[in-house]
Amino acid sequence: GPQQKGQAPGWYRMPLGDFEVTALSDGTVALPWDKLLQAPAARIQAALAKQDLKAPLETWVNGYLLNPGAKLVLIDAGAAGLFGPTLGRLVKNLEASGYKPEQVDEIYVTHLHADHVAGITSADGTMVFPNATVRLDAKESGYWLSQANADKAPKEMQDAFKGAMLSMKPYVDAGRVKTFDGDT
Repeated sequence: GPQQKGQAPGWYRMPLGDFEVTALSDGTVALPWDKLLQAPAARIQAALAKQDLKAPLETWVNGYLLNPGAKLVLIDAGAAGLFGPTLGRLVKNLEASGYKPEQVDEIYVTHLHADHVAGITSADGTMVFPNATVRLDAKESGYWLSQANADKAPKEMQDAFKGAMLSMKPYVDAGRVKTFDGDT
């Protein structure tokens, strides 16, 4: 028969107590872990080789949709197209799993690195999840969303601050960001 040339949708669903959890793939990206990790190069190479791996290492970026019955909660939203064409599939996979972005009530962002937060905002700067409230740690918000911190940061960190601020902007402007603190 002819080749099918396609992939199965990138989602997996399972029950967890009274919750339903749907893992949503944003895609994969080849990361140069030998350059990203702060450890001696020989130690990193040895650890990778022990698992028959080498850098760059194909790495999954995922988000998780929790459905406790009363609302939909998304944990992280992926990188969108920020790191190239191999990422940016989270919304497509959310829809393939039976949900729409406007059904998401809350988004918990584990931290404001681009591979966790860039997917909440479209390329034109609008909300991807227009009915969602974004929740994140107050310390995380205070650090990454501070222009004063961005101005003091080393040059190689400037894009990270800019990305966090741009991703969060439509939600901040709409008053849809709620922070929390404590032992998080």
